[in-house]
Amino acid sequence: MRGIFAALFVLLMTAAAGEANPPSASDVNSVPKIVVSGTGDSQELMRALAKALTEKLDGKCLIEVPDAVGSSVSIKALVKGDIDIARVARPLRKEEQGLGLNYKVFANTAVAFVVNPSVTGIDNITTEQIVDIYSGKIADWSSLGAEPGKIYPLTREPGDSSLRVFSETFPEFTNIPNPVGKVMFLTPETVAALLEHKNTIGFVPYSAIVGTNLKVLKVDGIEPSVEKITGGEYKYLIPLGVVYKGQPEGLVKEFIDFLYSEDAQKIIKEMGAVPVK
Repeated sequence: MRGIFAALFVLLMTAAAGEANPPSASDVNSVPKIVVSGTGDSQELMRALAKALTEKLDGKCLIEVPDAVGSSVSIKALVKGDIDIARVARPLRKEEQGLGLNYKVFANTAVAFVVNPSVTGIDNITTEQIVDIYSGKIADWSSLGAEPGKIYPLTREPGDSSLRVFSETFPEFTNIPNPVGKVMFLTPETVAALLEHKNTIGFVPYSAIVGTNLKVLKVDGIEPSVEKITGGEYKYLIPLGVVYKGQPEGLVKEFIDFLYSEDAQKIIKEMGAVPVK
């Protein structure tokens, strides 16, 4: 009997030791790790892609995709060596060129006009109506044939990627003299505000709202779908890209190569964007 108790004691102590001693720091540090930081326009898409590659590599890597800080901040962090890849929604600026950086676009996503689910009775909006809303001429949803309610427009800060796209494809919007609307500074922040507040309207990258219950509006009768983008009918598009230093190696190279793989292209399409081959 004493031998049985002794054996049981050894088993219990062994189990306790196993629970008290998780994998060592050296084991974790031996796994390749990269940080992919930047714009909120591709934040959720990048997280889905990072998850897929991690699973493909049997979890033997760490790909961190932090919350949005913006394209410019991430490029500065990349130059300083604080991150491995910058996720961006614009090409490199003149002052960023010549720093040993490489820029590649892996997908295009639509800039979609969306409304809070509380807005009913409308599924299409014209460019003229958009201008009238953001200039303050239209202030109630009933003017557009929807259920009555005050319109609360959300807009973005100067320099935002969506506004840059509109400056080239929808200048009537960016040339509004005194636009109305609450200014939002990050895409995830904009999506959260649209979800939280009734009767709101805003514009966001389509890939950032997949899986939410925000209502996507057609613009001049054209929906911002993959098919309409591919066919050239929907023209308000944001290039989703990555910026990296020099010649990529290791997990950085593996991740960038993965962005152009068939597996990644499937995920990109599922999230409402169009892959670039």
